[in-house]
Amino acid sequence: MSDNLTNDGTVFIDGIQAGPVFYWLTLVEETGSVIAEGCISASEELMLRIAASEQVKLQLDEGPTFSLEIEGGASGTRWIRLSKL
Repeated sequence: MSDNLTNDGTVFIDGIQAGPVFYWLTLVEETGSVIAEGCISASEELMLRIAASEQVKLQLDEGPTFSLEIEGGASGTRWIRLSKL
């Protein structure tokens, strides 16, 4: 597996599929709950919904699902951290 992941994923808000995003992630080498950092890109409407929600998950392209935390950003792109569920 590469240290960088780039692909399409799906965001879930409060357990409900909210929409597609494009992600750019770098795996975190330190042990702990955070497994990757990077950014996601989607419509600003979806980004605002994500920012206003407390329980957000990102499913990587047909792969595992992780807890998503917004760290900042604007204009359809947000800096994020992914953590183990």
